[in-house]
Amino acid sequence: MLAKGFERQLKDGVLRVGDRLPSVRRLREQQRISVATAVSCYVWLERQGYIRARPRSGFFVSRLPSPDGPDPSVARRPKGPVPVGPVSIGAETSSVGERQEVVQLGPAVIGPALLPMHRLNRSIRLALSAFTDNAVRYEDPRGSPRLRRQIARLVFRQGSNCSPDDVLVTSGETEATNLAVRAVTEPGDVVAVESPGCYEFLQALSTYRLRAVEIPHVRREGIDLNLLSIAVRKHRLKAILVTATCNNALGDCASDESKAATVAFATKHGVPIIEGDPFGDLVFSGERPRPLKAFDKTGMVIQCSSLAHYVAPGFNLGWICAGRFQADVERLKLSANVASARLPQLAMAEFLESGAYDKHVKRLRFALWQSVEASRQEILRTFPKGTRVSRPEGGFVLWVQLPEEYDGLELQRKAAAAGVSILPGSLFSTTKQYDHCIRIACGHPFEVLRPALGKLAKLLLSLDRPR
Repeated sequence: MLAKGFERQLKDGVLRVGDRLPSVRRLREQQRISVATAVSCYVWLERQGYIRARPRSGFFVSRLPSPDGPDPSVARRPKGPVPVGPVSIGAETSSVGERQEVVQLGPAVIGPALLPMHRLNRSIRLALSAFTDNAVRYEDPRGSPRLRRQIARLVFRQGSNCSPDDVLVTSGETEATNLAVRAVTEPGDVVAVESPGCYEFLQALSTYRLRAVEIPHVRREGIDLNLLSIAVRKHRLKAILVTATCNNALGDCASDESKAATVAFATKHGVPIIEGDPFGDLVFSGERPRPLKAFDKTGMVIQCSSLAHYVAPGFNLGWICAGRFQADVERLKLSANVASARLPQLAMAEFLESGAYDKHVKRLRFALWQSVEASRQEILRTFPKGTRVSRPEGGFVLWVQLPEEYDGLELQRKAAAAGVSILPGSLFSTTKQYDHCIRIACGHPFEVLRPALGKLAKLLLSLDRPR
């Protein structure tokens, strides 16, 4: 992206404080871009504090980027198996979520300002007009045929072959994950999870009384296969739970080679993979990485995904493609809640059919990149010395490693009282390995995020005692 190129020039010393940048018109001609894109580039650079506009003079460099510093550290050795205890986002976060003035940086959900509200309202109206006297009947337990067709098209664009019959619509990715876990495990079984890993995975494991072995996550490679092979030999693993595209804490994407190797490993050992894939369409480069499911030839990968995080949270729609476990998943869905609500499915089907989804994601991807990058720099600039921040390739969450004397859970409680919700790092581990970390969701414009990050910085300065 153009703004990222300017930032790289600032870091490399090509541009220095006081240098004048091309005018918007000149930049448009040089880069062969639209005026809107040129203006957006300069707006982002200005929000970072990198440049200043001088009346009738143009844009000038005002500040150089802060050093990024090292990446957050992760676990180095497997831990477990241990029973997965109750996983809660905290009473403070739950209670303050009902107050309108609270800035939600905890749940990974896009704020209303970045959602296609007008277009979604139109989809709902069109869905209502399509209703007949069958409106009060249950939907097909597998989901609306219209929506399943559209999801199958999305999955095909990701690199997987999938028919509508291979898709089961769920009430969000959480239900999809729960169905997958129930389909392949029994209480007391041992499963492997990434460290750090998605706390929604751990919630599902806790609900069904499973034991977990934490396997370190390797940047750009995903779950550590060397350590996973040791775990397979020592324990009878019944499943592997991973998020290989935009890891849901660190935000990096495993390479295609690593994904293929992971699927081959699971196939060889007969251990199903439960793949979370909430942010794959939000990779900043615009090139949608292939999921693990794209490398699956034997049906061992169960893909769980959702449109709730970044299209329509209130619709709460997700899906699961369960491969050889599809029949078990459909049976469990029927016994759990018969079917997901019909109206949101028809509205989402219309939204996808119209092409509105592609337009929304294209705009959203750029907006989120702006928010994430601006928030990274703000954290590095204002948080205590020694703070490390992830460099996500997509999605909209930041993993923040604080100096070890800070307690993420204590910060969560104090932030909630100050009107800011965050998630402590302890939620992302079965063995509480990340007590001094927090996860921040950047699903709002930076002008909303900046005051909230300022509050967190001030709170951290007040937490000056060792744990």
